[in-house]
Amino acid sequence: MDDPSLLETARLSRGLTQEAVARRSDTSQPTLSAYERGVKSPTVRVARRILHALGFDLGLTPRVTFHEVRHDRSAYAVPDQLWRLAPNDCFVPFSVPGRSGQQRFDPVDRTSRLKAYLWLLEHGDETQLFTRLDGVLLVDLWPDLVPHLPSKLRDEWRPLVTEATEGWFIEQLRAGRPVPPKPVGSKVRERAIRRLAEHGLSADEIRAVLDRRRL
Repeated sequence: MDDPSLLETARLSRGLTQEAVARRSDTSQPTLSAYERGVKSPTVRVARRILHALGFDLGLTPRVTFHEVRHDRSAYAVPDQLWRLAPNDCFVPFSVPGRSGQQRFDPVDRTSRLKAYLWLLEHGDETQLFTRLDGVLLVDLWPDLVPHLPSKLRDEWRPLVTEATEGWFIEQLRAGRPVPPKPVGSKVRERAIRRLAEHGLSADEIRAVLDRRRL
């Protein structure tokens, strides 16, 4: 395993001893200890068995990478894709340095979460973004964020939000499967146009999405 501490992290999160995990996963305590210390590396099959005994799955998670975007005198950290936070991490209050002391955000409150995401997009570094910002909550806030973002920053994040809002449609295209047409009325088309406009899409981008969706 690339990260020998993964098994230990999973075990400690459940509050279990090595002996208890060894019994549950049909592994000896000395062997489990060797895995956790990096002395030995388990096979993927063995690691999966141990993690299953702890209530976890072993899977692949896309690696998010950031690049720096400079505009005027500002520098922004922009990712190559959106990500999800664990539910318990989405609404943890946090504070950042402000002009008049610490500025506190409480993401449970939508207005405070809007201010928090605005600060994160404009001032957050890679670590702050990755640990405080949730992709789905960002998409939900996007129409309210757009008017307050610098144009360069808005243009950098907009394709990520657009791809997320197209969701299933994008996956169908990637898989090479045709998107079945369905007749829609003018009201449905108008609602779709308004929704896409709220997400900051230009007229040309809206036309392209409607053509692909056959609306």
